[in-house]
Amino acid sequence: MRDRFLDSAGSVSVITVLAFALYYANDSLAAVSPDGPAAINAGPFAITPGAGVEVKHRDNIYLQQNNGTDSWIYLARPTLNVLAQDRENTYQLNYQGEAARYQVSRHNDDNDYFDNTISGDAHLEFSERLIAEGFISWAALHEDRGTGLSEGLIGEVLPKPIEYDQGDVAGSLQFGSEKDVGWLLVKAGYMERQYQNFKELTRPRDRDEAMVDTTFFYPVAPNTDILAEYTFKRIHYPNPFDEVAQLDSDENSLSLGAQWEITPNLTSTAKASYIDKDFKDSAREDWDGLGWTLELLMQPREQDTILVTSTRHPEETTLQGNFIKRDVLTATWTHQWSDRVYSELGSLLGQDSYAQSFDNREDDIFNTSLKVGYEFRRWINVYTGYAYDRKNSNVENLSYRDYVFNIGVELSL
Repeated sequence: MRDRFLDSAGSVSVITVLAFALYYANDSLAAVSPDGPAAINAGPFAITPGAGVEVKHRDNIYLQQNNGTDSWIYLARPTLNVLAQDRENTYQLNYQGEAARYQVSRHNDDNDYFDNTISGDAHLEFSERLIAEGFISWAALHEDRGTGLSEGLIGEVLPKPIEYDQGDVAGSLQFGSEKDVGWLLVKAGYMERQYQNFKELTRPRDRDEAMVDTTFFYPVAPNTDILAEYTFKRIHYPNPFDEVAQLDSDENSLSLGAQWEITPNLTSTAKASYIDKDFKDSAREDWDGLGWTLELLMQPREQDTILVTSTRHPEETTLQGNFIKRDVLTATWTHQWSDRVYSELGSLLGQDSYAQSFDNREDDIFNTSLKVGYEFRRWINVYTGYAYDRKNSNVENLSYRDYVFNIGVELSL
């Protein structure tokens, strides 16, 4: 990834520049929010730089079933946000980077990486009943060893992480408002992913996706809407393996559900879906079935926030089967112990079933994490955390356990 954007050592320069900006920006600060970072005034723009440094220890960096390799990892995370606002319209440009240097590797591997994401978005309110939003991004990213296309023993054999570039563009139009008898939300998006190394393995997994989504909301009670949603997605792999059935497919999804606000401290969205996935190649077996989306946000007390989500949906496969049928349940509890001390407790339960895989592969996934933070000042936050990640697979060499400890600092103006 060093020849694609910046080398990982370049993150030091980025952090240094941001540090000087944070130190010398006092004279041009915008009005300071007591709850968040301040911005630098630059004409019509508000510029908000940030930086983070973290030290992490992982017990199994290659995610191997046996004989895991542990390592300390040193991370730097520069960020930059540029905001312009014209009445109700907003325009943003964002940069986010993450550079990592590993203390330990095997077989002279190079596990270091520097991920970079540049994005822009706009929110335009032509009237109360016509609202448009747009988003565009480009990213140079990596897959952690033992995940994605390098899972299992492949993750230990490859000498460095798999790298890919990804571009996304999306937009939406809202016709009507929540005050009307009904309102319509139309979305469209396009994603393109291209892998950058180990081409014999990764090139056939390059893909692009085009999506159109239409949702109609109809109010049936105060703060309660029922909804009907139709989604179409076309998935294309431009460089398939020779003599292997292609993975190109069309997905059609029809959902019915509701969103409601029982109280300001209890909101929810629930959808049940019928999903049909048709493969272009007759050698691949088509699939249709049920999916769902559930989101429940609760604030039983002012200092507590609980978020519960559950989904069932198809995902593109990595190395086996036609696609992945994925079930996920997550829960996150955030507690504000005082004005400066907070904690976040999270957990995830998941199951991945690889449709039409030769060994009927099925993975059970469990993850739990705890983070405790202390805000010394509005512009400096110190945190520490612990996470446990486990995957049990019925396929040999794909199960693993990983224990992660981290401590870090986040800086802003």
